[in-house]
Amino acid sequence: IRFVFVHALQLLGRSRAIIHMPDAKLNIKPSTGSMPKKNGGGKEIITLKQKAATLCLLVVQIVATVTVMRYSRISSSSDGGKPYLSSSVVVLAEYLKVIIATFLVTRDTGSWVIAKKEIYQEVVVKSRETFKMAVPATLYAVQNNLLFIALSHLDSAVYQIVYQIKTLTTAMFAVFILRKQISKWQWFSLVLLAIGVAIVQLGVHSKSSVIESTQGGRGGGGEEEQLNNNDDTSSSSIQEQNPLKGICAILLACVSSGFAGIYFEKVLKQTKQSVWIRNIQLGLFGGGASILTMLIKDWSDLQELGFFHGYTPVVILVICLQASTGLIVAMVVKYTDNIVKAFAGALAIIGASMTSIYVFSFEADRNFVFGGILVVIASYIYGTRGPKKHTK
Repeated sequence: IRFVFVHALQLLGRSRAIIHMPDAKLNIKPSTGSMPKKNGGGKEIITLKQKAATLCLLVVQIVATVTVMRYSRISSSSDGGKPYLSSSVVVLAEYLKVIIATFLVTRDTGSWVIAKKEIYQEVVVKSRETFKMAVPATLYAVQNNLLFIALSHLDSAVYQIVYQIKTLTTAMFAVFILRKQISKWQWFSLVLLAIGVAIVQLGVHSKSSVIESTQGGRGGGGEEEQLNNNDDTSSSSIQEQNPLKGICAILLACVSSGFAGIYFEKVLKQTKQSVWIRNIQLGLFGGGASILTMLIKDWSDLQELGFFHGYTPVVILVICLQASTGLIVAMVVKYTDNIVKAFAGALAIIGASMTSIYVFSFEADRNFVFGGILVVIASYIYGTRGPKKHTK
């Protein structure tokens, strides 16, 4: 635990200028959003320990978020009344993420005055850079609505299986957009990962009456995406279904997820703005898209129940966890890639299900165990069978 959090704190914005050079506050450089070393060409060098610590932190964070969120949904529905509006939680999580990122920029620069000037410069003056974040924010909003449509027209088991295609679409966009080299063994591991996650989800489905979708999703950013939007679809799934419409919706969601994730990764890695500045930009657009989605989806409930209906301390904790998950996802995308994030998400699914054994009396069946083994094998293959480096 000490190893994970020490290295995670290093990536959470402890500036070398503040730690090692106290006098440097007189001449502060723009925030980096991290503490990586740089090589002779000025390129950031992230150690393997820092990458591992960030991934471990993401897995723990997703497990905690899913577990607390599921508890909040079950507890709010146990009294027979309507649970809280998940769309309102998404809105608050987006803007809380902006507040946390602003605080981290302030800590990096050492002064709120300097941080305010930097944020104004990067967000308002450089509006062209800011509007780059409108693309993934819009795509994530579209993806959420597509998943809602898919769940309304497909059985939960079919939904869980088909949605794993997003792992392959992410890899394809990584090859086409980022020119990432993926070996045949790694392609095989990605297919194996998708199959393993689908089997795990079927194992959860077969033993649980409450179906949770734990893939969101954003992002980094985003992917932060989409943990709440599938909670309110149980009643709509009983209505008249159109399987073809559901399949088309979920396939489009897979394409949207893959492209948005890789686009966000490209912007993070190929521009000078820090992770925190990018999260502020993404949160502003994501918050606007979330408000629009909430008004369209839950307008009648908002009028009847109110924005804060059903809020408890547990719901507040869910909002905090979701906001911090978005920041950690962005760090993982910047310092590793979206494919590695997919593996971390798969491990988090297994961790969340194992946690459910003790918290919600979930019973693991053979599907769950077999799927978990496939995920572990796929992770090992992807990490050890990368493309060979040709030396002159």
